[in-house]
Amino acid sequence: MKRNRIVFVLCLLLWGLQCLITGCATVKPYEREYLAQRIMDFDKERIEEAKERHWLETLEGSTGGMGGSGGGCACN
Repeated sequence: MKRNRIVFVLCLLLWGLQCLITGCATVKPYEREYLAQRIMDFDKERIEEAKERHWLETLEGSTGGMGGSGGGCACN
């Protein structure tokens, strides 16, 4: 009974170690350009939404309660 428990604990430790090791990766310098693409940026939607909101505010001459008021001439 004790031997089964030791084997189970060892298997569990080896499985955990395997999960930790496979999660690490070495990225070569020439592969980093693919990881730095805009599609990998999680905040890009916020930036694009802010640009679109500014464009609409400028076009309509109004603000949606997000900032100060300004004219439609984009001189704010």
